[in-house]
Amino acid sequence: MKNMLLISTILLVMLVSFFPAGSQVQARQDPAVTQENPCNDQSAAGKKKESLDYEPLVDPAEMVRLRNQKKMEEKNFKEMQDAATELASLSSKMSREIDSGGQYVVSLRVLDELDQIEKLTKKVRSRAK
Repeated sequence: MKNMLLISTILLVMLVSFFPAGSQVQARQDPAVTQENPCNDQSAAGKKKESLDYEPLVDPAEMVRLRNQKKMEEKNFKEMQDAATELASLSSKMSREIDSGGQYVVSLRVLDELDQIEKLTKKVRSRAK
């Protein structure tokens, strides 16, 4: 008990000697902030606020999962666009070949293009889900 009292007294004496009674401790302040109006911070008006690229309260694993999901969705959309463009070109080519073949003639190229169109249609349908 006496040791505790002795230690606390020594600490108190050290604090008093380190911070004399008459001195004031002043915090470091921005020169734009004046004592008259400390809420008027002129330096902050000139600076752009930096936005965070992440949510600080979101789990990092969840952020990675969401980022990967977004990349996958963009990839699927791009592949759907490419497949739709190819479908349009195949159908126009097939239409020209059917017109050139006549009423009673269906060429093997038309059947191959039909198979390709069917595959692309399935691909687009699976990507859309």
